[in-house]
Formats: sequence, C-alpha cells, structure tokens
Amino acid sequence: MKITPNAEWHHLSGDVVTSMLTSSREKGLSPDKVRQRLEQFGHNTLTVQQGRSALMRFIFQFHQPLIYILLVAGAITAALQEWVDS
Repeated sequence: MKITPNAEWHHLSGDVVTSMLTSSREKGLSPDKVRQRLEQFGHNTLTVQQGRSALMRFIFQFHQPLIYILLVAGAITAALQEWVDS
C-alpha cells in the first residue's frame, strides 16, 4: 500500500498501518529503513516557541474594542466629575 499524507490513520487497523509503513509489529523498522526515514523526514522533534509572559497574557485579555470604548467613556465621565457614573 502507498503512504498518503491525508490518510485518516485513526480509522485504519494496526495491521493496515504497519503494512502501509512497511514495518513489522514484532521487529519494527530495519536499520536501513530508519536511516532512510531520518534522511527523508528528519528527527521527530518539536520546535520550542517563545511564549508570552504572564503580564503580557494578562494585558492582552483587555485588548478588545469594547474595553477601549468603556475606558474612554469612564475617562470622559470622570473628567465631567460624574464620579458615580464613571
């Protein structure tokens, strides 16, 4: 069988998948196949991405247009000394 990148692997049985990958359940891949796949696909690693700090995540929670409108409205009512409304 031919390996297709769009195959729905979760629907296939284990035997079908091992035959598609030209592998064996008992022995696994041969050393030649391992070298070939390493050259073709590279190592099976995930790249680490730089995450945002906790402060930046907190600040971005308020990055919404309605929040800005409410802040401006609060500033205007405070400037008019309407303390209860602001």
